[in-house]
Amino acid sequence: MAMGAISGQRPTTPPDPAGLKIGPYWFTPGISTLNVATCLFAVGAALAMMTFMNFVQPYVLTEILDIPREQQGKLTGTLASMQEVVVILLMGFIGAFSDKVGRRWLFAIGFIILGLGYIVYPLATNVTQLFIYRILFAVGTAMIPVMMTACIQDYSQDCSRGKWVGLTSVFNGLGVASMSLFFSKLPKYFEESGYDGATAGTYAFWVMGATSIVIGVVILFGLSKITGAPRQREPLLKLLKEGLACAYDNPKIVLSYYSALATRGDVVIVGTYFSAWFVAVGAQDGLSTGAAMSKAGFYFGVVVNTAALFFAFFQGWISDRVNRVTGMIIAFSLSTIGYAAMGMIGDPFVSVWLIPACIILGFGETANVVAGSALIGQEAPARIRGSVLGVFNLFGAVGIAGCVGLGGYLFDHWYYNAPFMMMGIINGSVLLLAIWVRMREPRDVAQAAPQPAQ
Repeated sequence: MAMGAISGQRPTTPPDPAGLKIGPYWFTPGISTLNVATCLFAVGAALAMMTFMNFVQPYVLTEILDIPREQQGKLTGTLASMQEVVVILLMGFIGAFSDKVGRRWLFAIGFIILGLGYIVYPLATNVTQLFIYRILFAVGTAMIPVMMTACIQDYSQDCSRGKWVGLTSVFNGLGVASMSLFFSKLPKYFEESGYDGATAGTYAFWVMGATSIVIGVVILFGLSKITGAPRQREPLLKLLKEGLACAYDNPKIVLSYYSALATRGDVVIVGTYFSAWFVAVGAQDGLSTGAAMSKAGFYFGVVVNTAALFFAFFQGWISDRVNRVTGMIIAFSLSTIGYAAMGMIGDPFVSVWLIPACIILGFGETANVVAGSALIGQEAPARIRGSVLGVFNLFGAVGIAGCVGLGGYLFDHWYYNAPFMMMGIINGSVLLLAIWVRMREPRDVAQAAPQPAQ
């Protein structure tokens, strides 16, 4: 029986035996065990370092700058949107440039710049300075996601790409969990050591800055020197255009780009407004900022991320077993339900539905990342993979800018968890597009080619 006869199942791509094999994972020839370990470390560190800023933002606005609570939603959204404008301007070119110079230098420099951003951010004495310092932070956040995605795709052979992406998503989750369970508690730790709120927040940011710089040094010495597939030197603008041109005749890349818009918006909406929601409702209930953030850290770090860690392996297995567009349908079905459920909860401190909603949200959030990464990794041409992934991340930046900005308005003018309902609607639109692509192209492109008889 021909493998391609089963339209719902992906064809098996034989591994290249010249590559490293660790358990069920096959890696690109030239990748070492040290490179794999460093990549996984960097993937976990990336999410921890980047999500801390938005998660602890309510503390900065409340304790350091004393911004009125009714202005915090709009200011939070505006800061994040401005950051993503910088990211949008840089991200596509970073991906294309990495095809020339390699991933490790840009990955390492991104962490170092991020660390410098953390060091200067709490030194702001007014909102204008806050915006200026956030630009420096934004440069780092433009570099890290592109390099992280490119390294993930470069390192894996296609036969185990879904499982590999699932494993990296587990490390993503571990990074976010370490942020919400440990790093987010740094201000409270310094407060309990006798420092006032502003000083405690400043020291917390400086710890994050130093940590990020150290991570950059580790990445510089541990990642592979590969630069992607061999290619002639071409202008950066041409590479960027190639990344966009790939979508014109491939609806699966269109779906991947649109899913990046929703998925990156998902991650930042949760990181930004989950703690803000708890802080705002907690203030109404008489809780301090630190106590409310501690509660938010538990539900975000333990419940949401435990669910995400559990489901990452399962979604990776799904992505390697079924048509990858089908995997997208499964993923965005879960995320649509999860975000809509979170949007219907009133007081998070008393609702019995909070934990079930957090679990489904965790399932959906990690499933989206795994499914989208597996699909774009399958469809991106090897010669211009950095360019395609740069555009992929650019769409993610657009999603963050739009979703966080609109989410801030809804947070201030509608209700505190309205940003979650908004993301439920956006994820639902990706689900509809995935269903349309699946019906339009019921077989993977690879399945159209003759397959060996079984």
